[in-house]
Amino acid sequence: MGLSFKKDVLMNWIEEIGKFLRIWTEGHDAFTEPTDPAVFEDAYEKFFEKSRAYFLNLSESELSAYLKTDLQIQQLHPLALTFLFDGLNATDGNQENLLRKAKFILNLAMAETASFAFQDYQYLAMIDNKLKSL
Repeated sequence: MGLSFKKDVLMNWIEEIGKFLRIWTEGHDAFTEPTDPAVFEDAYEKFFEKSRAYFLNLSESELSAYLKTDLQIQQLHPLALTFLFDGLNATDGNQENLLRKAKFILNLAMAETASFAFQDYQYLAMIDNKLKSL
């Protein structure tokens, strides 16, 4: 238990230093989310080796099977955030689909890793609010 705690503290410290360095080197706009759809298409291809269309056409059960067989647990959160920000910027009618999948993956990531961040709950609230307004 103590080793896990120390590892988590070290990982959080590394993430915070990374954020500081990004702000320092890239300026205050380092954390603005992309809005260009091509950025998301490239993200799906580069990091998950599947096209955006592949993910859009998956049912929830197919997505669950894909997540458990093809991805490592550490990849769940980045995929969920890719879906989230893609969904928030989508103008092609896939917004609800992307947001529902982001919510599903965020919940699965929290359950699988038994860890959460308060930011994840903010993301879930953001998704719920957006889905209510659609």
